[in-house]
Amino acid sequence: MTTPVFSAKLDALPATLDLFQGYDAGPLAGSLAEGARRHALSIGSGGSAIAAEYLARCRDTLGLGPTTVQTPMQLVTDHHDLSETDLWLFSAGGDNPDAAAASQAALDRKARKVNLVTRNSDGSAARIVEGGGGIVHVVPVADPKDGYLSTHSLLSSVVALLLASDGASRDPRGAVDLLGALASRLTEMRDPAQRASTAARLASLRRSDTVVIAGDPQLKPLSVLLDTSIWEASLCHVQTTDFRNLAHGRHSWLHHRQDETLVLALTGTNTRATWAVIDDLLPPALRRDVVDQRSCGRLDNALAMIDGLGIIEGMGTVLGIDPGEPGIGEFGRAIYADRSLADLAQAMPPHVRHKRAAIAKSDSHNPADDPLHLIGRERLQALAEADIGGAVFDYDGTIVTTAGRYSAPDQEIADELIRLHLAGLRIGFATGRGGSAGEELRKILPTDMLPLIPIGYYNGGHLRTADVNVDEDRAPANSAITETAAWLNARSDLFLRHKFKHREVQITVDMDKLRHPYRFPVDLEGCPPFSAGLVRAMGSGHSYDIVPAASSKLSVVKAIKAELPVGVEVLCFGDSGSRLGNDHALLSHPHGISVGDVCGVANGCWSLFGIGPVGPEALLTILRALLPSDVGRIRLDVASLGLDR
Repeated sequence: MTTPVFSAKLDALPATLDLFQGYDAGPLAGSLAEGARRHALSIGSGGSAIAAEYLARCRDTLGLGPTTVQTPMQLVTDHHDLSETDLWLFSAGGDNPDAAAASQAALDRKARKVNLVTRNSDGSAARIVEGGGGIVHVVPVADPKDGYLSTHSLLSSVVALLLASDGASRDPRGAVDLLGALASRLTEMRDPAQRASTAARLASLRRSDTVVIAGDPQLKPLSVLLDTSIWEASLCHVQTTDFRNLAHGRHSWLHHRQDETLVLALTGTNTRATWAVIDDLLPPALRRDVVDQRSCGRLDNALAMIDGLGIIEGMGTVLGIDPGEPGIGEFGRAIYADRSLADLAQAMPPHVRHKRAAIAKSDSHNPADDPLHLIGRERLQALAEADIGGAVFDYDGTIVTTAGRYSAPDQEIADELIRLHLAGLRIGFATGRGGSAGEELRKILPTDMLPLIPIGYYNGGHLRTADVNVDEDRAPANSAITETAAWLNARSDLFLRHKFKHREVQITVDMDKLRHPYRFPVDLEGCPPFSAGLVRAMGSGHSYDIVPAASSKLSVVKAIKAELPVGVEVLCFGDSGSRLGNDHALLSHPHGISVGDVCGVANGCWSLFGIGPVGPEALLTILRALLPSDVGRIRLDVASLGLDR
């Protein structure tokens, strides 16, 4: 009788385990330990999802922090910031399109650290991760081809994580002890008497049955192994849950289909009593089997997965199906090889993801809009082709960081502004500040440059050149601003500290002085000048500015454009590009560039680098890419920024 492929694969597993006699788990242990007190994402699909769940269990036992397990598709389609998240990607061969897509998405979403666990150091995923500064952890397998269900790759990933976690625990049991326990369980699982016993326990199973896997949550790796393998080997129907989730309504299935159901209970120290109550209450005729895995720790889970492989083999024996060679349709190969997820990841570089996140935040998607990747590409093309004659800059969050707004701009920023001025670029500033912005600029820019630089103080409400001290040359008082200040003075209920700055053409309210800072624009609807449209409110990184309706940072752009030939463009830079941000109007056009927030309108404000770099760091990178053109203007060397794949 020919040995089934799956049984032969199980018989060969000790060869993979033997490769760990000389395995150095130190680098993997170091990567685990570095993730202490951080959130981690663990990514895998198919058999790799089992390893992804095992990482989550290892991190939990080590007290490293919460771990979220996702599929590659979830990673690609989600959009939140991962800059404080460690990302772990599991892929046996590392060459399928989804693994490549997940690797690219991890880098584009700026994961703090990307770790790939694979048996294939030459796969596409490994090349992407290494090229992006991530770490590839190669695990040894005795059978590199491995085949269906990838048992060698699964065992290898689990053993590597087990040994690495032992090293990271600071109280190691030692590789000899752990490998010995695994070897003993492999021997037990492959013993003919044990194989016969496992098959006998499952002898009543039929292909038409549903196996309900009710598990201890701390045995999730085993639950996923059984669920995945039953699905992929097409053994029978399968549902997976935990004991108490089963109690919340899912028991109805057991009532109506008890003759078609086998309950497989996965218990541990903490859940034996819970299962015992359920077991006593279930109909006596309902078939059930129990697998107990003691404390559900790291080693217990690794041993449980060996047991799980034995269970899958036993199911296959009873049903006459070889789980290692169940037969698949040609459409299945085509589905597996489909590149649509990889294409989607390619179409979402960081600046597209940034815009997508802003649209999701405002819940403002317009189905009539062009696809974002096309709009983003058109933006880059417009910037690359622009004949640039001027540039207008916001100040706080752009020239200086929001946190460092009381310090002078970095000298590197000043040097680039001077270089571009000497190359013929007309420079202006549009700021929510008053005279302090001009004062700081006069410290870093040459005296002969100052009269040529227009500054729109108070969000464009007072336009003067940089050589003018606006504390001495003040703007005429605006009556609507005066009335608004009186209204605010009477509304102490809005403030934690009843204090704001009132200037002739602007009121500035620091967010940290407001009782409900994010409700402030709504609270202002009771202010007569605001409700009448005579004033409007805009936000920055740290405050709200209330200005006359006619005030606009675009007044600086208009002043510079008046001195340029038709067709010569003015670049605009700011950080508060959201709909209520004080740079929104300045940036919501093809030549506006945010170095911070963007709005939720597809054709509105965009960034170049996504969530990072931001502020002066992003600005400096862009300034260095502004180079003299052959026609005496300035061009943005977009290609040097590496933005369009």
